[in-house]
Amino acid sequence: MSSTAPTGRAPEPDDALKAALHYVFDSQIPNYGDYNLVCVTECGGSVLGPRPGAPVPTGLVLGYRRRPVELVLAPFDRGTLAGTGQPTTIDLTNLAYVSEPAPGAFDVATSTGRVVTFTLRPACELGAGSAVTLAQEDDAADLASFLRDLVGL
Repeated sequence: MSSTAPTGRAPEPDDALKAALHYVFDSQIPNYGDYNLVCVTECGGSVLGPRPGAPVPTGLVLGYRRRPVELVLAPFDRGTLAGTGQPTTIDLTNLAYVSEPAPGAFDVATSTGRVVTFTLRPACELGAGSAVTLAQEDDAADLASFLRDLVGL
């Protein structure tokens, strides 16, 4: 989901969804152009849906860049794709740790004690009642590589 530039190709089925998630991120982050974007799901479920009896998981558009190292987490409602809260910026000045307790599950903690736990998958299902799938296999693999590099710091 790293680019929305025209490519001369036919639109992909998930282009509208990518554009909606870019809007969620872009409307909250002033210098959005420097970030790769990936849809992740905060704790409470998996990207494919909530666990039985668990609250509906919160979606996050996670923007990241390698130089300077930075993560920006922009929460949104998985049903309406509307922004739902204050974005969180994490960089080398406030990063406490990153861990991967299970494949595709990451904990990112700040020096203030905030821990964000999320799952990362190659496809993300979104939308109320209609399973619209956002394909993000390459972006998810790149983000996982980036996070694993941070685990090693």
